[in-house]
Amino acid sequence: MKHEPKVISIQRASAFRLDAILSGEEAIVLRALAGGLTDRQVCNQLGMNPDTYLRMMRDMRDKIGKSDNASLIAWAKERIEGVDQRIDTAKGRTRLA
Repeated sequence: MKHEPKVISIQRASAFRLDAILSGEEAIVLRALAGGLTDRQVCNQLGMNPDTYLRMMRDMRDKIGKSDNASLIAWAKERIEGVDQRIDTAKGRTRLA
């Protein structure tokens, strides 16, 4: 069976939260990476086999349409920051960079 990547357009993907696109475990891993943890730290903290981690990263890149981990993590950071800004705006607060 051939592996067919599920690519979501950037415009469509940007309208969603991470967990609306990714599985729960994928979202946890990507949030940890976006928060600054290393690959090894993520595997250790989640008790994840490195081969499973590598497969999950490949699957997430395919879903989002990114060619490398750095651009996938940058994409996640943009989504996380956007959600934080919307929450602060809704609460009447201004975020300082």
